[in-house]
Amino acid sequence: MASTRYGVGSAIFAVVFGMGAGLVLDEFALILYLDDVYWTEAGRKSVEAVVLTAALVGFVLAGFSPFGVNDLTDSELHDRASVIVSVAVNFLFSLIALSKGKARTAVFGILVPLVAFVGAIRLARPGSPWAKRFYRNRRHRARARSTLRAYHHDRRWAGPRRKVQDWIGGKPDPDPVRIPGRR
Repeated sequence: MASTRYGVGSAIFAVVFGMGAGLVLDEFALILYLDDVYWTEAGRKSVEAVVLTAALVGFVLAGFSPFGVNDLTDSELHDRASVIVSVAVNFLFSLIALSKGKARTAVFGILVPLVAFVGAIRLARPGSPWAKRFYRNRRHRARARSTLRAYHHDRRWAGPRRKVQDWIGGKPDPDPVRIPGRR
């Protein structure tokens, strides 16, 4: 460590880290697409990343610990093996939810393990790696239910999600103006 927990050095490092994180999140769409897409439909990913990060920071500030370690008793905290197993199981649930195409559920599941568990046991989204692997040949009913569930979910939540994104990041231009000499 470069400083003590409560010293001036830790406060300076915290401010510098916060500034760096803010700059990276501000330019997330530029990093993701290697093009200036902020005011286009593709730029919504940048707004979504900022909102998701702000929500996670809010959870951490509210007292949640990643991977459910806050649910362990004092004796379990001293037993490192149980802590490692708890973190590994919760991380596995988050990875399964992520492979099922549920990125928000996986990220929130890092802080609230029950969310990752629910994401891991529910059906995968149609285009996810899980669906491509397991719903391709033998599980036609699961593929059909997954497609129908994703359609209804997207239809129900696309409007409210779009309104919140427009309120936070502004409305994307329907026909963005391109600067000569740029892609």
